[in-house]
Amino acid sequence: MWIIELESKKGIRYSCRERFTDPATGKKFILAVTINSNSRQAQRTGRQMLLEKYNKRISREKDKQKRKEELLFSAVCDEWIKATAPTVKVETQDNHRMYCKRILRALSPGLLFQDFTPAIAEKIITEMYYTERLSYSYCAATLIVIKMIMRYAKKAGYISDVYDFEAIRIKRRPATPAELEKATNKFLNHDELQNVLHQLRVLNQRVALAMEFISLTGLRCGEMLALRWQDTDLEKRQCNINGTIVKIIKNGDEIQRGTPKNVYSYRTIDLNSRAISILQWFKADNKRLELWKKGNCISRTYHDRGYIFTTRTGAPYNIQYINRILRKVTVPGKKISTHIFRHTHISMLAEMNVPLKAIMQRVGHNDPNTTLQIYTHVTDSMKQELKNKLEKISI
Repeated sequence: MWIIELESKKGIRYSCRERFTDPATGKKFILAVTINSNSRQAQRTGRQMLLEKYNKRISREKDKQKRKEELLFSAVCDEWIKATAPTVKVETQDNHRMYCKRILRALSPGLLFQDFTPAIAEKIITEMYYTERLSYSYCAATLIVIKMIMRYAKKAGYISDVYDFEAIRIKRRPATPAELEKATNKFLNHDELQNVLHQLRVLNQRVALAMEFISLTGLRCGEMLALRWQDTDLEKRQCNINGTIVKIIKNGDEIQRGTPKNVYSYRTIDLNSRAISILQWFKADNKRLELWKKGNCISRTYHDRGYIFTTRTGAPYNIQYINRILRKVTVPGKKISTHIFRHTHISMLAEMNVPLKAIMQRVGHNDPNTTLQIYTHVTDSMKQELKNKLEKISI
């Protein structure tokens, strides 16, 4: 032990210091305590204080090491979800839980965190992508979640290095004919769109008009459902996109409306005559429902919340409910969901040779590749136009 004299406003004091060795790691470290005098008795007290401080530190380290040895990987997932919850949207929290469940499903029950290795993580992703043939985007998102969990674990002191986890990559496999066909079937041609809308009118006229509105505007379904009358200007033929419906919130809740997907999703778009007609139809029909309910003393359930595309109670439609109706619609080779109408709008703009940048701004994309996935899948009419032009080539 050595002693250093310290001078402060309170007078002269003494710092007793000693170098110790961590029995678990073998690393050296220094501890210090302060005493009021440099007498032999004070030095003995200082020595005792240093020893107590050392024992407490070693005890804490042992407890910490024991916890690390007993810590389950599932517990770290839960910690990470709770730690990120205040910084992300409700839907993102739900996605985090979904990806964690998928990862845990591939692990042995009760797997310790210290036994979760980069090799295990890579095996999970490899089997998902190459064996189960899940989509590249889904597997890549799952891998990102694994890396985020490990980064959190490093900050929490559960692991010292995450380099090998960060180095994991997915190499795209060659697309199968079925996958290529699926990629080209993300939109409807004119005849298919007419067929789908006809089937929907039989099932639910309000949903049919809502899906037609998406095909005319390119809105995401959540953005369309979040539209309020205050967001529209029928004279200027425009609507302002500034919100979305949170999927996991119960239908009818007052906090059902959330912020758009990202900063690029805030936009004002122009409307054509048919889109204006659909808005006017909903304005009239919503008013009819409101007046009818007021006159019906037995069932007064309609409540005007300011939304446009609503159920008969005045609440925005639940997206899952819409998709259940869409699953009843059949078109050979096409999976009908709310998003196919958005893709259809993009394909129609591409067919009209609208510049890529203009399409991106209209539909709220910030990544050109997202738009190009639809933009580059030319429609039948564009193929025919190219065929006709090729006939005119002469040397």
